Amino acid sequence: MMARRTFLMAAALLVGGVTACSDLTGNTRADGTYYLQNVNNNGLPFSYQDVNTGRTFTVQNDTYVLASDGSYSDQQSYTDNGQQRLYTESGNWSQSSNVVTFTPFQSSTGNTSVYQATLGNGGSFGGARTMTINFSGSVWNYSE
Repeated sequence: MMARRTFLMAAALLVGGVTACSDLTGNTRADGTYYLQNVNNNGLPFSYQDVNTGRTFTVQNDTYVLASDGSYSDQQSYTDNGQQRLYTESGNWSQSSNVVTFTPFQSSTGNTSVYQATLGNGGSFGGARTMTINFSGSVWNYSE
């Protein structure tokens, strides 16, 4: 009887340990490198005009690197009225189900507002994992 109880407890610990290391929702961890594919389903480069300043911005590429230690970096190449620029951002990320929350501590524009992305799998971009960020109504689609 004691041997059976010991075996059952060991099995329960093994199953509990495996469960604790995986996401019960079926979502995988967000860590990885994500490349901008399109903005509002328009391919790159993508241009838009800032309604406040009238300046034209053209996004050429954007890459998010989400490290397994919970840190991230973002680097974007763009033009501002034809002048080449580089945007950088870094901070920490956290994940709950398929939602990733970004908490920047550095931004080349000084904007350190917290924002979120939604993760996906499959259909788009050849079946790669996807990340979608809605920036004030503009939908930015990334894939690995």
